[in-house]
Amino acid sequence: MIEAEAVETTRANRAQRAFLAAHGSADLSARSLAVLAAVPHWWRRRAAAAGATDSHTLGIDDAMSFPTAPLDWDDLDGITPREDLFDASPEELADAYVVSLESSVRTADGRHYTPAPLAEALYQQAAGVLGRRPSGLIWDPACGAGMLLLPALRAWLAEQSGTQPEMVLAAVSSSIGGRDLDAAAVWLGNVLLAAEMLPVWAKVPLPRRRPLPALLQVGDGLAPPPSPPTLTLMNPPYGRVRLSEGDREKWQHVVFGHANRYGLFMAAVSEQLAEGGVASALVPAGWLGGSYFQRLRAYLADTTPLISLVYVTDRSGVFSTGVLQETVLATFRKGKSPRATDCERLTMNGRVTHEVIGKGRLPKDADRPWLLPRQSDDLPIVKAAQKMTRRLADYGWSVSTGPLVWNRHKPQLSPKPSEISVKIVWAGDLEGGELHQDPSRDKLRYLHLREKDHRVLVLERPAVLVQRTTAPEQPRRLLAAALDSETLTRWGGRVSVENHVNVLTSAQPDGLLTPRLLSALLDSDAVDRLYRCLTGSVAVSAYELAALPLPGPQTLRAWAALPAEALPEAINSVYGLTL
Repeated sequence: MIEAEAVETTRANRAQRAFLAAHGSADLSARSLAVLAAVPHWWRRRAAAAGATDSHTLGIDDAMSFPTAPLDWDDLDGITPREDLFDASPEELADAYVVSLESSVRTADGRHYTPAPLAEALYQQAAGVLGRRPSGLIWDPACGAGMLLLPALRAWLAEQSGTQPEMVLAAVSSSIGGRDLDAAAVWLGNVLLAAEMLPVWAKVPLPRRRPLPALLQVGDGLAPPPSPPTLTLMNPPYGRVRLSEGDREKWQHVVFGHANRYGLFMAAVSEQLAEGGVASALVPAGWLGGSYFQRLRAYLADTTPLISLVYVTDRSGVFSTGVLQETVLATFRKGKSPRATDCERLTMNGRVTHEVIGKGRLPKDADRPWLLPRQSDDLPIVKAAQKMTRRLADYGWSVSTGPLVWNRHKPQLSPKPSEISVKIVWAGDLEGGELHQDPSRDKLRYLHLREKDHRVLVLERPAVLVQRTTAPEQPRRLLAAALDSETLTRWGGRVSVENHVNVLTSAQPDGLLTPRLLSALLDSDAVDRLYRCLTGSVAVSAYELAALPLPGPQTLRAWAALPAEALPEAINSVYGLTL
């Protein structure tokens, strides 16, 4: 038995090396090869169902002309094909391939499969914004196995139903296309898309048949497509990427600080679209408010404005590859800026449902976080906030991140105080809206100070503290607590704040926006809802806190005269929230 297993392993390794040699990919596991080994069996069944079953059209190699060498199936004799995929849908086969990749490969390259309902929704959203039949190229610059193009190809073929089959097959290559660096995925995608053309191909008389075209190509999706697309669809790779000095100069108009792969794709697509063309992207929501995307927001607003935004909610069981970020379908049109942006919610828990939210407006300073409603009852909050011109800085407040990175100071941490120690404020101490000592953190409650620590790590004046990270399931995004003079005295007159806490301090201790008022503002239901409307991340950043719209001085004076119990209702009322 052991010897048989060793032979099987040797054959599998040989098959993997054979594929790598043909495709230049180092990412394929035996599981991935088992998926690919099922493709010839799947193809024969699709060909038979399409009526293209003569001796010349059963095999993939006979039917298609690939831009790269296909698999040498003789080298796969050690790989058992996935029989459960022989009758799979194209979507299921593509999903099986992505899931079969090692998680480290998916994470490193930011690869994620697009669920069929989202692929269909993205195409319908793009076609709706375009408002007419696409007359040029429909393109996916990060196509993977081509699943975003599948709805577009099906719609395009349906529109050609009255055209001669040979003319349809001659025109499809200039109408549908995509590019990706994953050679195996491109090969698979070409097969899956070609299978959609089999019914048309079968109508061509045998003597006049030509190989089915390969619609996808291996290459850099950031490079220009064959022609400016009328419609671009994409689920680009995610994740930070380190840019060379030359690339940073090239992308400096859309990159601020760290560069993210999907941000680069959004910028490239905007540049490459035909005038009046439409681009729809399935992307994380972080670009709507994050500081690293401020230049990208400004560039998009100026060149390819956001027309439609759909928030994908209740996503449990939707993404088979573990996508955790809040996700949106964003559709842009190249040209003149619209008067408003349509906002919707798309629910993906069991079945697809749409909810129209209403219209949002981008700020005049488009590099700022985009304040857009997340649900229909956010509309009055957003409308009220758009009239507010004040921000924290206008009232003398600044926001910074807690300076204590605890694991860099482990030797200085202790459960017991000393003459040279200060208490540490941990993020867990802010739960419930009041500063308290979380017992779970008391084993690391004190920081023993060195001489140089006083200047950087110690806070000796009143502040308002806000948790920097929250879980998606938490009912509130803003968890704040006031560190006023009385509380600071109780904590020893000075503290050190760890880096999972935002620290808001004022240069005007007796100003209109006191720590009491600011903490009440951040604790209110209205401002918590408002904050969600200008961020796409579960992280609470200093940048987005600084962008919160605040009322004018007259309102703050009125609030200052109110008792603490009356403040929440007064704040909610000014921000247009009726509970």
